[in-house]
Amino acid sequence: MAAVSNYGTHLGHPFQPMEILAIHPGALGDVILFGQFLQGLGGCVRLVAGREKGRLLHGLGVVAAASDFESLPMHELFRSADPEPNQMAGLKDRLGHCDCLISCFAGDAPAARLRLIEITQAARAHFLPIRPPSNFPGHLVECWAQQVNVPFAPPPHWQVPRTWQALAREQISRAGVAPGRKLFVIHPGAGAGSKCWPMDRFAELSRGLAQRHAVLWLVGPTELDWWGPEKIAALAGDAPLLSCPPVEVLAGVLAQCAGFVGNDSGPSHLAAAIGAKTVAIFGPTSPIHFAPRGQNVRVISAERLENIAVEPVFDSLIA
Repeated sequence: MAAVSNYGTHLGHPFQPMEILAIHPGALGDVILFGQFLQGLGGCVRLVAGREKGRLLHGLGVVAAASDFESLPMHELFRSADPEPNQMAGLKDRLGHCDCLISCFAGDAPAARLRLIEITQAARAHFLPIRPPSNFPGHLVECWAQQVNVPFAPPPHWQVPRTWQALAREQISRAGVAPGRKLFVIHPGAGAGSKCWPMDRFAELSRGLAQRHAVLWLVGPTELDWWGPEKIAALAGDAPLLSCPPVEVLAGVLAQCAGFVGNDSGPSHLAAAIGAKTVAIFGPTSPIHFAPRGQNVRVISAERLENIAVEPVFDSLIA
């Protein structure tokens, strides 16, 4: 039986697995933080994450291989009765074996945890929380490091492939950004409306930057669903707009911009991870727990997002 670490259990011996199977079905920002945590552990990591997220971290060299969580029969882990061996064969073949299992999935389902350990034959297993305890004094990544009883040192910035940067330059040009000027990228959305700085502040910021620099709006599927074509068209009338780029293009754009500003969102975490100058605006979520990790990050926060003025955001971007 594997040694199981669950929510605060420390194993107290060196963490040197040969092969790690890591599972995180969460949103882009969560998976990026998970990738930074995994990179600090060393070893050969195979990642199971949703849709494009695994492909992103594989392409950036953060993990050795990646699988799409959505394509796997993970429901087999949650059968009410013990399944027959042949019923688990499909998942077993897809996941393979590992020396160490690190999962942000099935942590609150004891039977599923044991089945996952059994089919991967993991000698060690850690089921990590997707959120730290409310009274935890540090960052989520530090919480995870404590769970596996290892010190955490922030990894170096992720290097974006040149091919991705070339694709991004093509998309930037097609969006209508004039060459030869410093480019600032603005992402006004997030996974929840409560996380978003008021749109009129973003618009004011865009107009201020555009007096001397190039500005590019970035929107994703969430913004398209929430805002509709009229609001998106208004953004495009204010400055060039890039809509729903593939993850490779998104990473390439962020690698070449002079600065990025966004809310508590996936693109903010990605910008920070690849070393872009990043200004992240936080309101209802805790920057202590969830701020983007990077050496070129400034977090501006307030309990009420409308209390954050444009000036400190502008000054942080152009400093």
